[in-house]
Amino acid sequence: MDGSEPMAYSVVGGPALGFDLARLPGGAQVAGVVRVALAVGPEDLDRLAACHPGAGAREEWRRTHVPTTGTESAATTLRLAGAALEEAAAGETALLRRLESSLLGDAHALDRMIRRDVLDWTWLHGGAVAAQDPVASLAADVLADAATSAYLRDRLAPDLRRAMAAPFVRAGLALPELETGLPELDRRLAGFAASDDDARRAWRRVVDEVRGHTAEWAPAMHQATWALSVTERLRAACDAQLAAVIAFVDGGFTGRDAAYGVWNAWSGTVQASLVTDLLPEHDADVLLRAWRAVHTPAD
Repeated sequence: MDGSEPMAYSVVGGPALGFDLARLPGGAQVAGVVRVALAVGPEDLDRLAACHPGAGAREEWRRTHVPTTGTESAATTLRLAGAALEEAAAGETALLRRLESSLLGDAHALDRMIRRDVLDWTWLHGGAVAAQDPVASLAADVLADAATSAYLRDRLAPDLRRAMAAPFVRAGLALPELETGLPELDRRLAGFAASDDDARRAWRRVVDEVRGHTAEWAPAMHQATWALSVTERLRAACDAQLAAVIAFVDGGFTGRDAAYGVWNAWSGTVQASLVTDLLPEHDADVLLRAWRAVHTPAD
């Protein structure tokens, strides 16, 4: 990708997907659907496929929402970040407001991630040819439509959103609880989701205080992601980042908070919590710095 096109969402890039979802009005709902997609098995796919609305209905929906899916490019979003924060520190907020809504990916990237990455195990391979299992393909339609209806919540008519989500709702698959099954991480998710005004102010203050060290964040996240990859925990990590989006919204944080750095600080906390057994001490300190500053000695 040369930066002129939206970024591809992926299971590996859970923090980047989370950054977009944390800034979208329907981001927490998208996170819930993708968490379901990560957890489904063959019987769940059968239930989803049985609720497929038909090709005609989906084509009509597609024609309606395709013109609304464009966003500023990933390169534009990333270029905005540094300048926006510098201007915000000086009291100017115009670029920061753009950063709140300039997404790295788009609805097409979300659809592709669900269909090809999250449901990668449903694809049949024969030499250079790959095709998705027919039942899984129908189920993927249902999952992608529900996720897209939430992703574009502020740009779709209410009736259209409900129609796109209805097959998923009819399938009756339970949305996951906030918990991930990892005690330390679950404690942090619950604590963050329960943030009050004082906690939110503390996170904003700490993010401001550590902003001078932000150059350390990307290498530390890379190290954590590498550790997750070699231990085959990437799907669990993606699920955790999606749970983090839900906790972010439940905790009363906003798209402006995400754009201003709170999401990165929180996402780093989640990523480090998944690999505390493997992460070098310095990288763990970088990723957990904000959490410890806000929650010590309670942590």
